[in-house]
Amino acid sequence: MPQPHLSPAYCEAYSRINALVIVGEGLADSHFRLLASLLPEDRDDLRWLAAMEGRHARDFAGCGRELGIRPDLPLAQRLFAPLHHLFREAVRTGDRVSALVIQCLIVESFAVAAYRCYQPVADAYAAPILQEVLDDESVHLDYGARWLAAWFPEVAAPIAACCERAVPIVLAMLNAVRADLTAIGIDPAELVGEFVGCFQAAIEAVGFEPRQARGLVARLAGQAVELAA
Repeated sequence: MPQPHLSPAYCEAYSRINALVIVGEGLADSHFRLLASLLPEDRDDLRWLAAMEGRHARDFAGCGRELGIRPDLPLAQRLFAPLHHLFREAVRTGDRVSALVIQCLIVESFAVAAYRCYQPVADAYAAPILQEVLDDESVHLDYGARWLAAWFPEVAAPIAACCERAVPIVLAMLNAVRADLTAIGIDPAELVGEFVGCFQAAIEAVGFEPRQARGLVARLAGQAVELAA
């Protein structure tokens, strides 16, 4: 049963946000295992990263159980489907750059931004889990940035092209749960800003000059402002 201090509106919103986190971490587990098939030289490392993501999914499922809230997994799966499709397409065509950009730069930036914004309003059970997960996600971001940096600048154009396709999907996902974010205490505008900032830092780590990185994310600014309005 839900704890007495949780309103029905909070529980409904949490069921959708918690589901997004669980599904996102579960897909990350799958994605890193698929990346291991594209990058056999890093197979062991990628399987280790996948196992971390699987543990995150289980831990966040536990957060929902602790509050007596059942996650709305079908909704989360629908919201993640376009991004997952892009990733599977990259794997199918052997496009290692796009696969790494989607999972290690975009999805991980999304996760880091969401967890940072949730930290101030997290319940006592979730708070230590969030901190551990945040530490892990920085490792995942670093893996993708280091791999792509080793091939920079020849991968610059494919990175930009992938971002043009994938980043709007993330912004659309955020827009779809905007009311739910507000209901659990997260400012959607702050989350968008955190995501954009984290993503820009990630592509700078790959090798884009700050001016280039700002230019790349500038095309997202209109969508971010629209979401925050």
